[in-house]
Amino acid sequence: MFTDPAMTREAYANLWTADAVHEYPFAPAPYASQIAGRDAITEYIAYVTQSATNWSFTNLVFSATADPDTVFVEFEGSALVTTTGKKYQQIYMGRITLREGKIANYRELWNPAWILDAFVPAA
Repeated sequence: MFTDPAMTREAYANLWTADAVHEYPFAPAPYASQIAGRDAITEYIAYVTQSATNWSFTNLVFSATADPDTVFVEFEGSALVTTTGKKYQQIYMGRITLREGKIANYRELWNPAWILDAFVPAA
């Protein structure tokens, strides 16, 4: 949804609780491993999506849990990184926890080497 040009920043922000937390446990420096708060998450995602074009997310598979407010998602993503000209490809695993119909926590796992390879310019 965040790469859909028709989605406004406000609409994206409204998917999250005010105190939401977005976690990236394997994020290498200089990338954030945790972003707290709806406004900070919205700013961070806007920055990430502007750093590449032609975003595509496919093969989404959702798995329910015993907790009706928690779901797991697996998917693949790709983009063309504007600063390096490289194609970014990734396999993601996420845990989404909802509160009152909004995202309260999103924990996303991915391969940090693929991020560095695509987004960090060669020395």
